Amino acid sequence: KEFKLYLQPKYNPVSEKPVGAEALVRWDSPEDGLISPSSFIPIFEENGFITQLYDYMVSELAKLQSEWKLQGKKPFPVSVNVSRANFTKENLAQHICGLVDAYGAEHAYIELEVTESAFFGDKEMLQKIIQELKMYGFRVSMDDFGAGYSSLNSLKDLTVDVLKLDMDFFRGGDMGPRGEIVVKEAIRLAKSLNMQVVAEGIEQKQQVEFLAEQGCDMIQGFYFAKPMPVEEFEKMMNRYPA
Repeated sequence: KEFKLYLQPKYNPVSEKPVGAEALVRWDSPEDGLISPSSFIPIFEENGFITQLYDYMVSELAKLQSEWKLQGKKPFPVSVNVSRANFTKENLAQHICGLVDAYGAEHAYIELEVTESAFFGDKEMLQKIIQELKMYGFRVSMDDFGAGYSSLNSLKDLTVDVLKLDMDFFRGGDMGPRGEIVVKEAIRLAKSLNMQVVAEGIEQKQQVEFLAEQGCDMIQGFYFAKPMPVEEFEKMMNRYPA
């Protein structure tokens, strides 16, 4: 139980109100205190522990969603990463259903994020798993779009619900004219494919204003809020009327 669920809100860029969140992991070590994921995720990816960690995160999110439901709180969509290592399992959709259903959480409010690098594996297997996840009522998002070697074929072949623009698009604040064109066209393309768009790593007001003008659905980043413990997130949400 040293791994803790943190939540980073996603905001509507026009209303500037929270409309979703992402579940992130932090290691609260009795010896070393709070440890950043960048220090342990690469190790867990090498030694295979990453699949257990992500299963744990899905379970913790399902447990939290179930608690909110029992408390009569308004349902709130939260995304969580699924390890690309899991996408080698044919029964992944059923496996995730088992984790979520153990707590009686609603599938519709859990979004499963797949890093873009997973889309360069067995595409037929990936298509099958995504379709099954959607059939079970989960939303699926493509994370880190634009990082590394993006493939437009991924958008053509894989019917995800949400496209997450990688934070590298916005690093340093000034995208420049060429960067703005790329982001604008990526949003337009996603909309044409009936996808919602989330922009990550937003830290400046002018970025929020630009993305609002382009019709970006959600913004995630330090401009609005950093990842926070569940208790802090719940206090923040209490400030917003249902």
